[in-house]
Amino acid sequence: MTNTQKNLVLVVVFGLTLPLAVVVSTHLAGRTFERVRMRDQTVSVKGSAERLIHADRATWAFSLSARDPVLKSGYAKVEADRKQTFERLAALGLKTEAISAAPVQYKELHPTDKEGHETNAVEGYVVSQSFSVSSADVDLVEKASIEACTLIKDGVQLEAEQPKFLCANLADLKLELLAKATANARDRAKQLIGESGIRLGAVRSASQGVFQITRPDSVDSSAGGEYDTTGKDKVIRGIVTLEYAIE
Repeated sequence: MTNTQKNLVLVVVFGLTLPLAVVVSTHLAGRTFERVRMRDQTVSVKGSAERLIHADRATWAFSLSARDPVLKSGYAKVEADRKQTFERLAALGLKTEAISAAPVQYKELHPTDKEGHETNAVEGYVVSQSFSVSSADVDLVEKASIEACTLIKDGVQLEAEQPKFLCANLADLKLELLAKATANARDRAKQLIGESGIRLGAVRSASQGVFQITRPDSVDSSAGGEYDTTGKDKVIRGIVTLEYAIE
């Protein structure tokens, strides 16, 4: 076989094997690209958890006031009303140690002239004192806030706010819910990928949402988080967002 014939055979063989080499190399490159692409893919899921809780502390604020032309008489009226109020609260079972008193305050009352401008004359005084109640007996505080207002019919000038029902161990509850919400997020991620053959990898990122503490029948929520203090029974809800690598 001449050299020319040998070269011709080599050209033919090269021509036949080149497409196969291209196919093989393309396949291998595709597989490599697929592995790289899969390595960069993630799945983002939200997990949630909630728990029914009962308030373990209650606070309640009220004030007593009296209006009188004489400052001393107004003060004496507040003193008498305070004694009567405290006796009523004690009869209900609320101990004096649970009540905090603010200093007595007063303001002068000035009449106005014909143009409606306040004058320097003093026509009387308003004397007042504020009180706050804090107790772990939430039912007693609720009852006291209702019963104390009946003193109004006896002439006691009492102004009361709604009691607030709180949970003292919120920090521990939040940690518990975060753990449960994280587990819930992982379960959701596993369900999401299902039987696709994809494996759930490491957590790439995690973020915590705000906690919503509402009445059990409420759907209220806010960007800054809700904290209902009007009811003794509450539901605390927590949300986390996790991003997992998938392999």
